Parts: sequence; structure tokens; C-alpha cells
Amino acid sequence: MLSRLTHAPVELVHTVTEAGIRDEHALFVGAPAETLWDMVSDITGAARWSPENTGARWLARSGPPVVGAWFLGFNRIGPVRWVTPCEVTVVEPLRHFEFRVHLIGTRWGYLLRPVEGGTVVTEYRLWAHDSTLLKMLRWSGPFGRPRDNLALDGLYRSVYRLKALAEAAQPGPGLSR
Repeated sequence: MLSRLTHAPVELVHTVTEAGIRDEHALFVGAPAETLWDMVSDITGAARWSPENTGARWLARSGPPVVGAWFLGFNRIGPVRWVTPCEVTVVEPLRHFEFRVHLIGTRWGYLLRPVEGGTVVTEYRLWAHDSTLLKMLRWSGPFGRPRDNLALDGLYRSVYRLKALAEAAQPGPGLSR
């Protein structure tokens, strides 16, 4: 646990752009994009792979997700629990799903790229430079960095959990007689 607080996973790609700071991790998954899309675009199932999320509930939504749909995300680290109002910001079926966490100003998303034998899934977090929480984390120095490292560790671990779940959902080879 201590290493999760003191260091971000080295496999993450960290990019600073004019728009903000982007952290991401990509991984090959032996499952079709349809399987992964069904998983990542249904926020009510995110607790199955996210280390922090314990559930989610759509607000006034029916049917597939659409840009502008809102949901509440329920989260936990140890004994600390909190709720985050989120808005879907990108819906490109089978390619890209993203939502914004309004209280802190981050965007979390998934990119899906079909390749031979499966899909490359990329989970990312994007902070706008003017995000209030990003400014607070920078200002707080050694107090904010452990929380940010824990979130980045969660991003890293969630991609691997998503992979395991998606691959386990695939039918095995047929039995021959």
C-alpha cells in the first residue's frame, strides 16, 4: 500500500498539453470491442473493475448512454466514502466513452481500438490546467501527491481487472466429440 501512495505506476503514460495533464494506460484485451464497450459504457458495473468505485446510478436515463447524461458514482478508499456527480461527455460506440467528474474537474475515459485477436483498451484521466483540485494538489505538495498516486494506481489496476473480466466472459473453444 505504501508504494501506491509514494509512486505512480511507471507504466502509465503522462503527457502535459496545452489543454491539461493526461495520464493513461493501454493494454491488449483478448475480447472484441463490443464486449468492452458494453462494460465501460455501463457505469453501473464499474465497481467490478475499479479499485475505488463501489457502484453508480444513472439519473433520469433510459436506453444507451448519451452525451449529457448524468450519474452518481459511489466511491471508497478504506473507511472514507464519497459520492461524485458525473456527466457523460463523449459517446462514440465501440470507440470512445468519457465522463467528467464535476466536483474535481477530471475527465475519465476509455478508448477502444480493435486489433487482430482482440482490442487495445486505453483508460485515461485528463485534468484541465485550471481544475480546482489540480491546483489544490499542486499547492498541498506532499499531502496531495499520495492521493493522486493512489488514483493513478487505481487507473492502472482497473485496466488489468477490466481485461480479466472481459476475457473471462469470452466463450471457450467448442467441445469436439
